[in-house]
Amino acid sequence: AFYPLDEPESQNGGWVGLSDISSLGEGKFLVLERDNQAGPDAAIKKIYSIDLGDYSWKEGTVLEKTLYKDLIESGDLSQTNGQIIEKVEGLTVTAEGEICINTDNDGVDDSSGESL
Repeated sequence: AFYPLDEPESQNGGWVGLSDISSLGEGKFLVLERDNQAGPDAAIKKIYSIDLGDYSWKEGTVLEKTLYKDLIESGDLSQTNGQIIEKVEGLTVTAEGEICINTDNDGVDDSSGESL
């Protein structure tokens, strides 16, 4: 099966990648997609849900994804009043169903050092 990534939306172009996948059980997953842009250029930091069912699909099947949460639109990535971080890289779901994400600031000189 093929997972269709979003097309880049940033004014700077860039790329879009899949950062993490977290199982919800019974063939259901949350998928974290992000672009490689930060601050005002960031456009895609989204969580999608997918259902793989019993894993019996035909070769070449394109998976259907449903937007679960847009982390930019929801304000989750701007709650500290800092810039929107580029590297939203980790996703997990607790036993209680709480969704947690983590970010990576790379600890480099041009990074604000901010992390969520």
